[in-house]
Amino acid sequence: MSKKKQKNFNYTPTQTLPKLRRIQTAWNLAALYYKNEHDPRIEKDIRTAERAYVSFAKKWRNTPFTSSAQTLKKALIAYEKLSGMPESTRALRYFHFRANLNAKDEVAQKHIAVIQKRLRKSSDLLIFFTLTLGQIPKAQKKKLLAHKELTHFQYFLERVFLGAKYHLSESEEKIISLKSSQSYSRWVDMTERIVSARTVAWKNKQLAIPEAMETIDLLGTKEKQKLWSLIMDEMQQIGEVAEHEFNAIITDVRTEDELRGYKKPYSATALGYEDSEKSIENLVDAVSTKGFTLSKKFYKLKAKHHGVDTLHYTQKYDSIGTSPEIPFAQAVEICRDVFYGVMPLYGEIFDAMLTNGQIDVYPRAGKRGGAFMSDETNHPTHVFLNHLSNMKSLETLAHEMGHAIHAHRSATQTPLYDGHSITTAETASTLFENLLFNAVYEQATEKEKPVLLHDRITRDIATIQRQIAFFNAELEIHTTIHEKGAMTNEELRDCMYRHLKSYLGPAIRLDKHDGYSYVNLPHIRYGFYVYTYAFGILMSTIMANHYKADTAYVEKIDTFLTAGASDTVPNIFKKIGINTSNADTYIEALKNHEADIKAFEKFTKTKK
Repeated sequence: MSKKKQKNFNYTPTQTLPKLRRIQTAWNLAALYYKNEHDPRIEKDIRTAERAYVSFAKKWRNTPFTSSAQTLKKALIAYEKLSGMPESTRALRYFHFRANLNAKDEVAQKHIAVIQKRLRKSSDLLIFFTLTLGQIPKAQKKKLLAHKELTHFQYFLERVFLGAKYHLSESEEKIISLKSSQSYSRWVDMTERIVSARTVAWKNKQLAIPEAMETIDLLGTKEKQKLWSLIMDEMQQIGEVAEHEFNAIITDVRTEDELRGYKKPYSATALGYEDSEKSIENLVDAVSTKGFTLSKKFYKLKAKHHGVDTLHYTQKYDSIGTSPEIPFAQAVEICRDVFYGVMPLYGEIFDAMLTNGQIDVYPRAGKRGGAFMSDETNHPTHVFLNHLSNMKSLETLAHEMGHAIHAHRSATQTPLYDGHSITTAETASTLFENLLFNAVYEQATEKEKPVLLHDRITRDIATIQRQIAFFNAELEIHTTIHEKGAMTNEELRDCMYRHLKSYLGPAIRLDKHDGYSYVNLPHIRYGFYVYTYAFGILMSTIMANHYKADTAYVEKIDTFLTAGASDTVPNIFKKIGINTSNADTYIEALKNHEADIKAFEKFTKTKK
């Protein structure tokens, strides 16, 4: 398992790329938001938002705005304008970004708490609006949905009417809003901040946990296992806190679910993501059966390739050959080539973000680990990275820029619809990741292709099987805490350990200590969010296949990207020829993955 690196991947752009201005590798928050926490514009923005919320509530609370389609249209126009106000979100975005860049930024954390408290009071003033809409008699709802005056608002009203059966009274909704920070957000933030602030001693220096997690991929086998063990020791200690966090947030969520009448732990997720419970269940079933069989087969082949019966847990992503060094400058060049090649507009979006200080690139002490994209109506889009000079980081860049391009194209919609479901978001990100891989693979040498193929399989397993294993673990945690009242740190560890084994199989050697990794998995706190990763890559695989067969499919891709949140997830996919409600669609999407594993198997036999 050599970790020797060649200098650079030999990639030649296929497009004539426009000249790029100077790249900024750190977020330019001062230029895009505020100079510092003392900037008077912060208070000005917050007060502008507060006044706007008060004005809306004062005007419409005592007005019978559902009495006619014409009056309702005026109210909805005002509501949409309010939802697109940049002043209502600018300050929180600024301080959240600061907190992500530095987990020890106490000033930012305090401002977040104060601003959230102020704006929560303002947002509570609007609760009456959707509750009133939900109380419209059934016959009148039908007439309003069919009224030509309300054509633009039809989908918004459909979603409100659909969710109305889960609405509580206005006073109850305000109580839930009031307690949401201390009963959920602060618990989750606490654990993330503790993890980001903790360090491990490594080679005469202290590595922050996020940096240590990124460093593991660069180490040889023995050092990898040693550093992982040190990290898990820290996770075990932090688990004493995370145990109480999980019990608190899940008890809170399940209590609210009962109050609202949700039947299953993921019912609220299905509704909120504009998806269906059946779609989620079909996906989870397909991956937990066929998908897990494929991943276990792959790891057995991987172990056999290395001449051993088992591989250590930390070796599951180890490449089978030399790993190319891809500095950020080259990663940018490859992504630009791919994006411009698909559609010039996508490349232009990337260029603007690179030069405007909207991408924070490198890891550093105190910076949160991982990567994400953040967008908001009438605000610049931001991408957060912890880039290292490897293929994984190149794919991460393409992934997060897929999110960013999706956000930009969705912004062609009006404020009510310029967002997107998490499921379509993860489809967009993995689509660009797939397109990037295909471009790189085409230029790879015959010696490099088996390595790239292997690495894509491990990436896909991490995105498909691993995430569904997390979904199953989260479901067990929800069910156990709900039925038994609580879970201990050790029980949470054992739960994660079992579900890791379920997709890795006997060829990957792990012990219960590895189960403490649950502490450092923020996404399993997000209400079954993890299924969207698997959903996204399976759907984007189908889309990438269509594009590879006929580049004219780019029109369908852009139709998908610009749809935003203007329709349900099934309908958005239906418009581009994909039926997400059919269980066979997920099985069909796994065939690419299966073909890759068969090709890897053929390579291992040929090598012998």
